[in-house]
Amino acid sequence: MELNEAVEELKTFVLQHGLPQTDVALFGILCPYCGKSDRIRELEEPDALTEKMDSNNRAIYFNLWDQLTRSKGSLGVCKFCQNLLLLQDKANAIPLYE
Repeated sequence: MELNEAVEELKTFVLQHGLPQTDVALFGILCPYCGKSDRIRELEEPDALTEKMDSNNRAIYFNLWDQLTRSKGSLGVCKFCQNLLLLQDKANAIPLYE
């Protein structure tokens, strides 16, 4: 799957499933899309959703997560512009779109 396709699919998945389920902002990280710094939320790793999601949806989330992170960090979402971000060391956000 192409990168931008995977980003769009995960973005839709995140919106449909109300992720992240915790509402903790990562302050000091600037969204590279809209410039907000108080709206970044870290998405749960797939293993953290074992009891909250059925196995089919968990597999979809895991595959998209793995494809987009490739062990380069974790994923986050800006709750202002709803764009997905690659979080590096919880100190820097990088756009996922090419």
